[in-house]
Amino acid sequence: MKIEINKIITLGNNEKYLVIAYVENNNKDYYYIAEIDEFGKDIKDNYKIMLKTEKDGKIFLDEVVGETNLKTVLPLFVKNMV
Repeated sequence: MKIEINKIITLGNNEKYLVIAYVENNNKDYYYIAEIDEFGKDIKDNYKIMLKTEKDGKIFLDEVVGETNLKTVLPLFVKNMV
């Protein structure tokens, strides 16, 4: 199950994010998300790349961290946005 682009999602820490972009690589789903303000009107200067996993029918998003991982995944989004 994909998460829709332009959908607002709430992470486990109750922060709200707008889903900006999606790419698939090696059968893994990645999402580029941007934090939104408490009014849901503006994007804050906080962006993340998340890896989607599913367990027991629930969707989990884990932040992609580490220079090596980001160097692999970030260009996929740049290529799709051009």
